[in-house]
Amino acid sequence: MRLVHAGGPTGLLGIGVGGSLWALSVAGQAPRRLASELDPESRIATGHGRIAARTARGGLWVWEDERAITLASAGLALHAGLLVLPLAVVAVVNEGAGNAVTARHRVARFEPEQGATWREVARSQEAVLPDARPIQVDLDGRGDGGHIAVLAGPDDRRYAHAVLGDGIEATRVLWLERHGLQTLRSLTLPAPHVFEDIEPRPVQVHAQMPQARVAAGLLTVRSGPEGGQLALVTADLTQPQGLRLAALGDTVGGFHRWLAPTTQGRHLVAVHTPHIGGVLHVYRLEGQRLSRRRLMADVSTHAIGSRETDLAAWVEDRLVLPSQDGRLLRVLDPAADWAELFTVALPGRATMTAALADGSGVAVLLADGRVVRVGA
Repeated sequence: MRLVHAGGPTGLLGIGVGGSLWALSVAGQAPRRLASELDPESRIATGHGRIAARTARGGLWVWEDERAITLASAGLALHAGLLVLPLAVVAVVNEGAGNAVTARHRVARFEPEQGATWREVARSQEAVLPDARPIQVDLDGRGDGGHIAVLAGPDDRRYAHAVLGDGIEATRVLWLERHGLQTLRSLTLPAPHVFEDIEPRPVQVHAQMPQARVAAGLLTVRSGPEGGQLALVTADLTQPQGLRLAALGDTVGGFHRWLAPTTQGRHLVAVHTPHIGGVLHVYRLEGQRLSRRRLMADVSTHAIGSRETDLAAWVEDRLVLPSQDGRLLRVLDPAADWAELFTVALPGRATMTAALADGSGVAVLLADGRVVRVGA
């Protein structure tokens, strides 16, 4: 396997190195092939009874009701994410030739049509990261399911680090209306800072700020001359179209030092310098500051140059993450002051994890392509 994903008809999917999509059985039964000629370098998405993927030639592939439909002309961007909504699929498209900055990538909405096909119905006006992963989040507390947050403003000059697969970093966060993809709110970082990330993580703001008037925020990484720092972005209720940096953590120790966040929506956690030592910290919001506490060393949730930014998994509110060498899984319990409950030795190095939706454990992709299941 090249990647694994929790979802699909059996609860676990995998794409092989040759582009075949498999429904994998967590009970040890024979795998079932669902498709071929998909892109093994781009993530898949599931939800609302559908599976969405990028084909090897950039088309949109959607599986629903035991039937697959391909829109070959979709022009989906390599490495970017997909998002399945109740009535649509949201993706990143490449508007033309050129490098990843000049090619101009946009967010697009695709909807099914009668006659067994899909069509593009909306496209954002502003450029996003070429490998952006859109998410749905309710930043205004409207209770309407939320809209589309995505990292944007691609820049290849401010911060030449390339820790996430290329030298292009985001300078903006956009919150797009999920139907027409118009910009509802946005935030632009002044130079020399960037968002050194490809996918913001939704968090429950009320869990951090009981007095907050907004429902959710975004956890991401801001980087600059002093290195990376954890950042919380929320709606700016004083500006009808604004987002704001609600809180920042301290930097992690110098230029080109990075941290890898993980959250299940309530706990704010990050691995500092996951490539050189890997030290786990838990954060707490104190006013406009994210204060941190060191938990343990010898962990890592990211491999340098990889777009898999979070190798941690959350199972029944417990944090599961690999050791620095990727050959152990460490299991921590936030309810017991982050005590390490136990470790699990792996038969290889972990390169990806997927928490199974039924809470029965974690699927772990190993460097040699095997997939193992670790029970809860």
